[in-house]
Amino acid sequence: MTAPQDFEVTAGDGHRFGGTLFAAASPTAPLLMFMPAMGTRARYYKTFGAAMAAAGVSFACFDWRGIETSSLRASRKVDFGYRHLVEQDFASAVRALRERLPQAPLWIGGHSLGGQLSALYSAREPQDVSGVVLIASGNVHFRGWKGVGGLRILGLTQSATLISRIVGHFPGKQLGFGGQEARGVIRDWAATARGGRYVVAGSATDYEAAMARLEKPVLALGFTGDTLAPYGSTERLLSKLPRCRRTHLRWTAADSGGVALDHFSWTKRPDLVVPTVAAFVLADAR
Repeated sequence: MTAPQDFEVTAGDGHRFGGTLFAAASPTAPLLMFMPAMGTRARYYKTFGAAMAAAGVSFACFDWRGIETSSLRASRKVDFGYRHLVEQDFASAVRALRERLPQAPLWIGGHSLGGQLSALYSAREPQDVSGVVLIASGNVHFRGWKGVGGLRILGLTQSATLISRIVGHFPGKQLGFGGQEARGVIRDWAATARGGRYVVAGSATDYEAAMARLEKPVLALGFTGDTLAPYGSTERLLSKLPRCRRTHLRWTAADSGGVALDHFSWTKRPDLVVPTVAAFVLADAR
């Protein structure tokens, strides 16, 4: 493993954002481009990334548009949605990684909403992708939660839309959920929560049809202690990828050495998570 490399990427519309590459010892090792959860900085995953590289899988993580190193901040005057994240920022990040590790098979993955968007990018640009890794991720349709949990998710997502319209953005830091999110991101997120479909505002791509055509290996790793991406939510996301070779692992505390992992705590235990993720990616490469 080499020293982490920090670099800046410029998207086609001029947006600038930072990324970090943890390169494995071999330049031909698989490369996992991993996108954060909503409102989460890329540096939050540095321990996970370093462990992945040590296990033989190069790892790169980028800040979302509007977060940390991003040149933009969501406001009443600055708005963006899934289309900008997937079709501008993801695409530019992939090009930047190809320049650095041109021989590496590229996997796309992410945590929570980052995983959903990774699936969307993979469906839109399948020629770029060797496989998909979803960790603590799932479709946010409210029917993916049991009972009152679904009503809570529906209420949260639709309330967030109303708040973002009134304020001009979603003030996640003040409300204790997410970051300073754009109205468009919240709008697209809330639309999926209502109907379950990925209808990306302003995009010419039919993402539902593209996901149904995708044929790649997919690993979905979830945790029974995760109330933000429960089993039903992950299964709904995987059901949109019927032609993919799908592996859905749902860990209990017994599966993770007696440690009950949840939506965020898994990032603090790379010793538990990395061997499974790296083994899946490397086995496919072989």
